[in-house]
Amino acid sequence: MSLTRRQFLKRGAGLLSVACTLPELMNIFAQQADAAPRTPGASKILVLVQLSGGNDGLNAVVPYSDPAYLKVRPAIGYKPDQVLKLNDKVGLNPSMGPFEELYKKGKLAIIQGVGYPDPNRSHFRSIEIWQTAEPSKIKDTGWLGRYLDLASSGKSNLDNIFPAINVDPILPKTLSAQKVVVPSISEIANFTFKADPRYEADRTAQLDTFGKIYGKYKSNNPYVDQLTKIGIDTTEASNSILKMVASYKDGATYPNPPFGKAMKFIAQLIIGGVNCKVYTVSLGGFDTHTNERNSQENLFRVLTGALQAFQTDLENHGVDKDVVVMTFSEFGRRVAENGGRGTDHGTAAPMFVIGSSVKGGIIGDQPSLTDLSDGDLKYKIDFRNVYASVLDRWLGADSKAVLGSKYDNLDFIQRA
Repeated sequence: MSLTRRQFLKRGAGLLSVACTLPELMNIFAQQADAAPRTPGASKILVLVQLSGGNDGLNAVVPYSDPAYLKVRPAIGYKPDQVLKLNDKVGLNPSMGPFEELYKKGKLAIIQGVGYPDPNRSHFRSIEIWQTAEPSKIKDTGWLGRYLDLASSGKSNLDNIFPAINVDPILPKTLSAQKVVVPSISEIANFTFKADPRYEADRTAQLDTFGKIYGKYKSNNPYVDQLTKIGIDTTEASNSILKMVASYKDGATYPNPPFGKAMKFIAQLIIGGVNCKVYTVSLGGFDTHTNERNSQENLFRVLTGALQAFQTDLENHGVDKDVVVMTFSEFGRRVAENGGRGTDHGTAAPMFVIGSSVKGGIIGDQPSLTDLSDGDLKYKIDFRNVYASVLDRWLGADSKAVLGSKYDNLDFIQRA
């Protein structure tokens, strides 16, 4: 086959797709190449799932016993015999069967009425508030980014090389940090040397040539020298990760949509022993201004099916007690339906927390459907109480140092 030098060098471009400085890249990949696999039980892992668009909490956890519910939602509301009843007050959306099963097993906690003071109904501003944990001012770092910064300074135990991995194309502000670099890796196939699929047998020879080019090339420019070393170290890091996940065998059947594939990818990394404490991933489409029931039900099938498969996969590989999954969305929806059989931007909504180390059940009370603030629910639980609980009880961090103030913990998760 004919291959120009420019084309050859582009084969390795997939290895260098994370956005960070050259010294940072060199440090990450050089260490990852020699990193030992994670030992089950040695550390706790958080998987944070963002439901982008503003999930309608009232049609997720349905207050079916409240007569005001169907009164303000005659077209999109669910009748009592349609919901998956959790108790005599609330039930799950009928498309959330997998969550019902997790709830019955005590592996799903539902935190009701979560929000923050003076809510903002702008997608951009509200998601920024949730990602930075700062409702009153603009902040440069994310709440998990600050946790990673503190951990890297020796203030808590974080001995992994990839402190976090974002399984989306764009790094969320949640992981924005000052000292720590977080890569975005959507799948293992993208974190490897790109050989021509028509000549897969030639991949070894191409890698050998790549190594010789990067290993022998010297210059008087320190940045160029760093780049060449990064090329070698990145290839070694990629091979290290590939070896870790090579032994993975399917422990569950995941839904085919991209979100299901993303959750399977995270499972592969965890089960394979990749040293990472935080994963972030998102599922979009929750901005349901029209045709809400069909849209939201389809999303819930994907969401709950993928998360149940993920939990099953971890259980079948014996690492389920090491992992907690938490969902959030930038806001809920307004209480009353609109003229398009949908709902507009609102405020408070439930959060879901899943795992074998979760204390299953319902946390907090459903906000009133009649005592409203300009047509919106009044939040019952500040989302920073939820974050503080995860930081203190699961990740073993100092939540006050991360969030700037002390927030009482909620009893939905075992202590780290």
